Amino acid sequence: MSLTNSPRLLLTIEEARAAVIAGGRAVSVVEYLPLARARGRILARDLVSPCALPVFDHSAMDGYAFAGEAPEYTIVARIAAGAVADVRLQPGQAVRIFTGAPVPSGAAAVAMQENVTVLGDKIRLNQLVPPGGNIRHTGEDVASGALLIPGGRAIDGRHVGLAAAAGLSHVPVLRQLRVALVSTGDELVAPGLGLSPGQIYDCNRPMLAAALERPALELVDFGILPDRRADIANFFATAGETFDLIVTTGGASVGDEDFLAAALSAAGGAIDVARVAIRPGKPFTYGRIGGASVAILPGNPFAAFVAALLFVRPMIEKALGLPVPNFAPLPARAGFAQMRAPGRVEFLPARVQHRSEDGLPVIERLGRGGSARLQPLIAADGLAVIHPGENPVAEGDGVGYLPFGAAFSL
Repeated sequence: MSLTNSPRLLLTIEEARAAVIAGGRAVSVVEYLPLARARGRILARDLVSPCALPVFDHSAMDGYAFAGEAPEYTIVARIAAGAVADVRLQPGQAVRIFTGAPVPSGAAAVAMQENVTVLGDKIRLNQLVPPGGNIRHTGEDVASGALLIPGGRAIDGRHVGLAAAAGLSHVPVLRQLRVALVSTGDELVAPGLGLSPGQIYDCNRPMLAAALERPALELVDFGILPDRRADIANFFATAGETFDLIVTTGGASVGDEDFLAAALSAAGGAIDVARVAIRPGKPFTYGRIGGASVAILPGNPFAAFVAALLFVRPMIEKALGLPVPNFAPLPARAGFAQMRAPGRVEFLPARVQHRSEDGLPVIERLGRGGSARLQPLIAADGLAVIHPGENPVAEGDGVGYLPFGAAFSL
């Protein structure tokens, strides 16, 4: 159901996030990748171990495997890692054994070499070893046929190591999420080129490309489009046939030169969210065309950053089948005073100064405000979240805080 709001109604953050999450399609196509190329990709389904881990009983350390209880044990063999344990120990016998070597049948335990006295071809134990001590037993880590790695995980080095230990050379992963990225605006110039009067460098597209890039995404940068409705509509129509997600910046507001929403509609797309009760980022628009979700972000850099954090990230997580964290700012106390934004939740770059007496972080506001400012983000370790209200924020008042990190970052 469309949640498109009337010109005088702003959606809440929660309503807008629910709409963008519900509207997206999950990637379902599966491909098999070699382990060397699987890092960062999303495991398409549960992996079951084709073998037990460990594969066989082996020694956990250098020492002596022995059988029975005796004052001394006669050394009858030497077994190194990779060798075959072709001896069966009888009570009173021992073998010299090394880490990773197969434990011979009949062995009760392995004694650490530091706790053994060698007497020619015999040994004496200087410390009791419990039955099975210092032996890694078959299947104690993972049983054959047991769950190895749950599906829906972003594969990292740990998963690669475990899959390799089980003998897997390839793993099933979701195909990459196809993301189209474009900036719009006659005033924009790519960094590195010369500026003419009235032009500025396009920082949003490089910022978002760097922030969104990950192995699970195939991100295609379409550069800068001019402020021409027909060109933008054509882009939407074409990209909607190929991509899962289209992210644009600029032209999101309601001015005479803001064409993005109108162009999406002209191309046959649908708009589900238009304007959200946040500052900055109010013009954020979400729609759909073809098989693609469309995120139209404001042109001001900080506004684009906030909107991408609040809405584009959950769109990506939903499409890849990853958990989508709720919007849940942590409780904090203001180390500043300021007016509240009427009817809107305001986001400000902030960093923790210290802890209050009640243990909450006291956060400092950075910069002088403004949705076009990026410099304060460099010094920030999160965002202050100021909810609307009648009274100004005073020092010590309760506010929200979203720390940058794995749970809240691009």
